[in-house]
Formats: sequence, structure tokens, C-alpha cells
Amino acid sequence: MTSPLVSDVAHAGLTVADLDDALALWCSGLGFALERTFTLDADTTVATTGVHGAVIRAATVALGDHRVELLQYTPSRTLEAAASPAHVGTVHIALTVSDLDRVLELCSRHGWRPVGTPHLMTGGARAGTRIIYLEGALGGFLELIAPPRVP
Repeated sequence: MTSPLVSDVAHAGLTVADLDDALALWCSGLGFALERTFTLDADTTVATTGVHGAVIRAATVALGDHRVELLQYTPSRTLEAAASPAHVGTVHIALTVSDLDRVLELCSRHGWRPVGTPHLMTGGARAGTRIIYLEGALGGFLELIAPPRVP
């Protein structure tokens, strides 16, 4: 038998408008640890991403075995129309949280807004779990998953 071509998911990536603000949210607010920061010059950026004329300031943050790469492109490019999680190719990052209301309030201070109201799962494997999507002010989606609290 041959070995698999893919051995691990290295990270999820999220393009942000302000890397410093993103680090405040992900590290100080959500409890991720800053693993490293780096800058990609314009030549490296176009070679790896296909984006011409931009420099990337980036950071990798970690929580356990999971990594999120936060990328700030300069100059930035914003969406001309609001995105939707239903658009083909849209990616989201799901976080398991212990206090949904506190995380919602924290995220709102950093420009993330709920796209609905938290939904309480009433059956199946996630019964008692509250789930909601948040949209970033300039795009991107987070899913917050709050399992039931054990008394």
C-alpha cells in the first residue's frame, strides 16, 4: 500500500484588514498563542499567491494542535459586495467556545457581527449546543460552537 499524499492539515488561513487588531482578538481575547510572525515581500507574494503588487504581513497563532494563519495584504483589497457563506468556495473557521455570549461580545468589538441569532440544537449528537456564524466587517466567516455546559 502506498502512503497517503496528505499527512496533516497545516493551518486555516484568514485574510484580515489589520494584523495587530486580529492578533489582539485571537491571542488576548480568544486565547490563542502567537507562534510566529513573518513578512512576504512582493516577489514572494506573487510567486506563492498569484497576487501582484502586494506585501503580506502575517502571523501564525495556535491553540493546541490547531493553527490559524492571519494575513494582512498591503495594499489591501476589499470585497465590492457582501459575501455569503453559501457562495461556492467560501471557507469558515469553526471555534468551540465555553461562553458564547462573552465570545460574541468580544468579537463584536473587533468588527465581527452575527449573521443571525444563536441556534440551539435540539436533537442528535449536538443536542443542547448553540451555534452561530459571524461575518467580519470586511469579509470572512467564523462559526462559534458552544456545547452544553456540564453542571
